[in-house]
Amino acid sequence: MSAYSKDVIIRLINKVIYKQLMKYKSTQKRVGVLMGGKVLDLDVIRAHDEGIEQGKDEERLVSIRRIMNKLKMTAEEAMDTLDIPKGERSKYMTML
Repeated sequence: MSAYSKDVIIRLINKVIYKQLMKYKSTQKRVGVLMGGKVLDLDVIRAHDEGIEQGKDEERLVSIRRIMNKLKMTAEEAMDTLDIPKGERSKYMTML
């Protein structure tokens, strides 16, 4: 789930809390904190986010290999072409 989606959900939850608990300010705050942070920090959401990152890494790896094969470049040259930051390059070198 993207940060934007989480933000939208949190805002909607806050609106519902406000309307349903208008008379109970302290309960509003406690429920809002719980729903805004702890409930949305689920294993499913974390696994989804990690899957997205893994997919990005695999896509970059495919791009590096294509550039190496089609343009006859070294891995370093391919990563230069893709503007991959130097700090991330060792990860891709081990994956190649």
